[in-house]
Amino acid sequence: KKKAAFGSVGRRIPYRILHLINQDGESLGNMHRAEALKLMDQHDLKLVLLQENAEPPVYRLMSGQQIHEEQLKRAEKKKASPKPGVVQKELSFSSAIAKNDLETKTKQIAQWIEKKYHVKVTIRQAKDSNTDMLVLFEQILETVSEKATYLSKPKVTREGVSTCILRHMSDKELKAYQKMENQKNSTVRKDENEELKPSELHQ
Repeated sequence: KKKAAFGSVGRRIPYRILHLINQDGESLGNMHRAEALKLMDQHDLKLVLLQENAEPPVYRLMSGQQIHEEQLKRAEKKKASPKPGVVQKELSFSSAIAKNDLETKTKQIAQWIEKKYHVKVTIRQAKDSNTDMLVLFEQILETVSEKATYLSKPKVTREGVSTCILRHMSDKELKAYQKMENQKNSTVRKDENEELKPSELHQ
């Protein structure tokens, strides 16, 4: 049975008794559906089914904005969770990591990316370190940028802990990346040639 999308159920409640949670996430206990619909109308809110398998089923009163935010959150989570058949590896380290250790970790990430694995990288902010964790993520991506890109961009998951997920670029993305690099290189070569001309005049 396909799981219904998260959203308002309108007035369609097939259960006579349900467990209701208010807009602030507090339980209002079990009540008759007519009572729940009355509360919904009074506060101009929407009813959302949270747990169908509970006894009685759990519904929550939410505003349209709350529903929208929750839908976005769920979509982001779904995007970040590995697809069936995709292996996800994990690496975590402190922001005070030594340069050679970071190089070792980055090599490991590159090997996993090569095998088309998703790699979840978690960085913990070290107490005495003021290293910007986003800079560390960018350094890692820079090193493996010929093959990898972000599946989910770096974000703070909890106090002092940031995480991101890297994935192998698709063939289309790889082609676009190589094209961009070639353009960059030809611009650099052009600049170098321009610089040669004035210096030749001085000889």
